[in-house]
Amino acid sequence: MRAKRREKRRNDKYRELMAQADEIICRKKLYLDRNFTKEDLAVQLGTNRTYLGAAMSFCRRGKWCDYINSFRLKCFMEEVCLKDTRHVRVSELAERCGFGSYHALNDSIKKKYGITAAAYKKNLSTSLRAEGRANTATLS
Repeated sequence: MRAKRREKRRNDKYRELMAQADEIICRKKLYLDRNFTKEDLAVQLGTNRTYLGAAMSFCRRGKWCDYINSFRLKCFMEEVCLKDTRHVRVSELAERCGFGSYHALNDSIKKKYGITAAAYKKNLSTSLRAEGRANTATLS
């Protein structure tokens, strides 16, 4: 019984730590720094990288690079939707979103969605153009 309570307390602490990590990363946009490390985050959270890694494994079922790249990938997807980034190269968008390279972005998006970053951008811009024409047609 004691062991179960202790495990529940530990798991609750892990969840709380990861909620704080998510909040700090988003609020401060720490994912934009391509050199941002798990150690940097641990310092900001007042813990160590081993404990943070254990919390990450328990709560996110993944490694550091998958965790931080999920924020970067979300940023990329939001950037691609903006009208003023339609003509920006994917490699430049990757850098803007904190990825170390175009290949890092591509690996991340392929792993999660099974499509390349360029294909995602192209499909999205085609969809947005089609929606724009549909909206224009309904307004006339």
